[in-house]
Amino acid sequence: MSSKITNFLLLLFFAYLTYSTGSSMKRWMDSKQVVQFEFLGTSAKADALISSAAWQTPDAEGFTQSDRLQRATRWDFLYIMSYVLCFIALARSVLGPQDKRIKPMVLLLLAAGLADTLENVLLLQILDGARGTYPAAMFGLASLKFGLLLFFLIWLVIAVILRFSKKSSQA
Repeated sequence: MSSKITNFLLLLFFAYLTYSTGSSMKRWMDSKQVVQFEFLGTSAKADALISSAAWQTPDAEGFTQSDRLQRATRWDFLYIMSYVLCFIALARSVLGPQDKRIKPMVLLLLAAGLADTLENVLLLQILDGARGTYPAAMFGLASLKFGLLLFFLIWLVIAVILRFSKKSSQA
């Protein structure tokens, strides 16, 4: 099997895994709420939110918002692995596995995945009662993760545009 087909099949597999894992996460908590929690930034805001009636009152299924966020975050560890591998497969599919930009893109994505993983650990610790600098560190890691992912996507789009414009000028 050619490397183009292999890369495309890996892209499809990891895209499906990312989609299905994301759907499982959303069953527990909406992405918007998760992101809002990641960007609380202070112990006071974390305390206020977690101790609020909306977060402490069980829903119809018997889960509090804290329970739901813990479950969504546990799914997020698989989601991190799947989106990192999906983006790697995407870059390899559209740029080619031998492209010199692939290696630094992979390192960038691994850094984003590591930041996301550390952010999840802090999030779970905060839900378990830890405070101190944890909310601020979680804010920083979330900012880093989103910044790195945005940088990757912009870089990939520019690389694809340059690649196709180069091919067009050679034709």
